[in-house]
Order: sequence, then C-alpha cells, then structure tokens
Amino acid sequence: MATIGMSTLSLGPDCEIEGAIDFAIEHGFKALELSSYHLWPARLRVQDVRSLRVHGATHGIEYSIHFIHRGVAPCSHDTGKRAKHLDELIATMHLAHEIGARVVVLHPGLVDHPDVVPEESAEPLRQEAIAHFGEFLRSATPVAEETGTVICVENLFHKPGYVIQTYQELVDTVKRIDSPLVKITLDTGHARLSGGLVDAYQAFGPFLRHIHIHDSDAVRDHLEIGVGNEDWLEHVSALREYPFTITMEVVNDADPEGCVLRSSQALHTLLAGDVL
Repeated sequence: MATIGMSTLSLGPDCEIEGAIDFAIEHGFKALELSSYHLWPARLRVQDVRSLRVHGATHGIEYSIHFIHRGVAPCSHDTGKRAKHLDELIATMHLAHEIGARVVVLHPGLVDHPDVVPEESAEPLRQEAIAHFGEFLRSATPVAEETGTVICVENLFHKPGYVIQTYQELVDTVKRIDSPLVKITLDTGHARLSGGLVDAYQAFGPFLRHIHIHDSDAVRDHLEIGVGNEDWLEHVSALREYPFTITMEVVNDADPEGCVLRSSQALHTLLAGDVL
C-alpha cells in the first residue's frame, strides 16, 4: 500500500521547514515533500538540513523535493538559461542525497524562446523544445546515478505554450533517456484538466514513480480531497495497489492545516474501501 504524504505547498509559501516537520510528526505523516515555491538548496540553512536528516531517520519520514518551477525553463532555447537551471537541479539532487530524499520532481514547463510568446509557438519550435528537454535530462542523469535520486517528470497541462502536449510525448521523452532514474510523477489534478486520469494511469504504466493527489472541479485543481467532483471510485483500485508515495498537494489559504488533515482522512477512508 502507498505511503500517504503531504507537501509543504499546503502550508503556504512562507512555511518554514521546522514548522512543516513538526506538523508532519505531530499528525503521523510518513512522507513530506518540499514544495516548488523555493530553490531549496539556496533556502535551507545547515541546521535545517541536519534537522531534516535527523527527523527523517528517527521518525521514518520519506522526503521528496519538488524542483522550483517559477521562471524555470529546462526546455529553453537559451543555452545559458538551460545551463543555469541544470546547475540548480544538480544542487537540488545533492541536497536530496543529504537529507535522504529519493525523488526530485521536475516540470517540463513552457516553450521558452526570446522572440516568441509561448502560446504562439509554432510546432517546429515546440519539437525543438522537446529535444532540448531530452538533452537537459540526459545531462542530469549521471548526477541522479551518483546521488541515487529519481528525477520524476510531472505531467502538466495539454494547452498551447506547454512543451509536452500528450501523455505519449511524456512517456516517449522518458523512454528515450533509458535510465531507471528518470521516471514520471502523475499529478491527478493536471490529468483531470488535460487528458484524463484513467488514460494517464494507463499511459504512464511502469514509468510511474510518484503521485501528486488533489481534488478538482474540472476548472480548478489543488482542491481539498472530497471538495471537488473527481470520481475517485473510478481510480481507487489503482491507488490501492500503488507501491510508492502519494503526496497530497491540497491548498486552502483560509485553513491550510485543516485542509491537509481533512484530505488525509478522506484519502485514508477511500483507500480503506469506504465511500467519501
């Protein structure tokens, strides 16, 4: 059965790591993901890293890190920008090794060309961006092998401007790298608003290594589980059989902690075989 975890995303961008650890320990979470709000190697102090390592070992907490996504373009046509982001990803993988995290989540992002608005990028430009992303992943793979870190590429939206437009394109990108340390993160809300969650499970298959879960109302995602209208019963058998970590990315600015706890209860209820 999967380990149910939470993301610091749920506690807001100003969440301090000690507070997140204390919350996870108090409420019995066995997995904690550092969100994409920050470039964590630049944010954490030496004592923060030590605290993560110690608490992870003593309380059996599995860590993952979501690589920063704002302003980051691993598919960029700008070689200097790609090199900068690669250095940041490498630093994140080394941090993952320090704290015992096994997964670093990566967004492919948008087409990034200095002369083109992403939403207006032509198909040849998008195909070039996919090739750049492959180069980016190949360059990061030796460090993944060195640190024992799995790079998990997350499915985003199939909308104009995004580099990856289908589930098959994501699978093909990962397959071309041909490394056991390059896999896929399934984001349930992104899937609901793109190609569908059932098709995502089927497409990602053996490449699936990590799940982000949150509810959706078909317009918004990152909702508290049980608040949206996702048909969880359609997917519950796959969730029950999933062997790794399912990380909740639920957001309620008015009641962040309550949102996490209610979502956790709803998810455990669902996996236990009851109806939400």
